[in-house]
Amino acid sequence: MTSDQDDNRRLLCSMSLGYTAYHVWATQARRERRYNIARFFDASSMVKRIRAERAFEALGEVGTTTENIRRALEGLEPETVATGPVTGTTPLSRDLMTRATRALAEQRDLTAEEIGDLGVCGTCGELIEGELPDVCAICGTVREGFIRFSAAEAMGVFGPHTIMRRLEQTPATLRAIVEGLSDAQLALPTISYSLKEMIGHLTDTDVVFRERAWLILETKNPRLSSAQPPTLANAKSYNRHRGTDLLDAYQASRQQTLNLLRGLTPAAWHRTGYHEIFGTIPLTHQGNWIIEHERIHLIEMAQIRHELLAHQSDSNPIKLPQSVIPDVLRGE
Repeated sequence: MTSDQDDNRRLLCSMSLGYTAYHVWATQARRERRYNIARFFDASSMVKRIRAERAFEALGEVGTTTENIRRALEGLEPETVATGPVTGTTPLSRDLMTRATRALAEQRDLTAEEIGDLGVCGTCGELIEGELPDVCAICGTVREGFIRFSAAEAMGVFGPHTIMRRLEQTPATLRAIVEGLSDAQLALPTISYSLKEMIGHLTDTDVVFRERAWLILETKNPRLSSAQPPTLANAKSYNRHRGTDLLDAYQASRQQTLNLLRGLTPAAWHRTGYHEIFGTIPLTHQGNWIIEHERIHLIEMAQIRHELLAHQSDSNPIKLPQSVIPDVLRGE
C-alpha cells in the first residue's frame, strides 16, 4: 500500500465516522427541539460525507455501475486504521460548538443572532457561515456549487401547492387511521400517550400554525411567539373526550386553516415573520413545519393502530418498534 493510499484510507475511515456521528447527533438535537444546533450538525455531517466520498474515489473504489455491483457482491472490506479526532477539527466547527455549549447551559437552542446561515462546498466540503463567497477559497467552486443549510429552509422546501395538498389530505388520513377502533382503544397508553392525546395535540399545533400564518399575512414582518406549541405532555386531558369529538375538533380547526390559506398568491406565501430561533422566515417555512410535524405523527399513529389490532386481548401498554420512535418528536 502506498503512502497516498494509506492517507486516503485513514481519511475515508475518519470522515465516514464523523458523518455518522454528526448525522445521529442532528437527529437527537431535533428530538430536543434544538433546531439551529441540529442545522449545524447537519452541515457538519455533509462536510464529512463529501470528504469521505472524495477519499473513496481517490482509492479507485468507484467504477461503472456494473463494476460497482461486482465489488458490492464480492464484499468491500477497507482496512481499519487509526484516525485521530474526527469531529470538532476546524476553528469554525469548534467556535460553533462553543456557542452551542453556552446556549445548552441555559437550556435553550441557539438563536438567529447566534448562528448564521451555513453553506458547505459541494466539491471539497469547506464549511462557511454567513454570506457565501463568490468562489470557494479552497477549491474555487462557484457559489452555486455550495449546499445551503439556511434557517429559512430548515423545516423543508415544499412549495405552496404541495403544502396545501398535504394540509387537505391529513383529516381523511387521520380518520382512516382510527377507523374501527373503540373509544377505549383510542385512550390506551402507548409509550406514554394515547391516540386521543395525539389527535388533540395535532389540533393544538394546527391552531398555533394558523395564528402564526394570520400574523404573517396581516402584519408586516411580525415577531412570532417563541413559545413552544403545546406538547404531548400537555395533552392528557384529551383522554376524557370522545374520539369522534376530537376528530371533529381537528377537522374544524383544519378547515379554518385552509380557509385562511386557500387562494393565496406566491407573493403572499413568501411574506415573512421574525422568529427568535429561526430569524426571518417565510410563511412556507411554517407550512413545511406543520406538514412535517403531522407526517411523523401520522406514521407513529399508523404503527399504534397496527399494534392495537394485533394485540387486542393484551392489557399491557403498547410498545412501538425502536425504528419508529426516533423521529416522532421532530417538529417545533
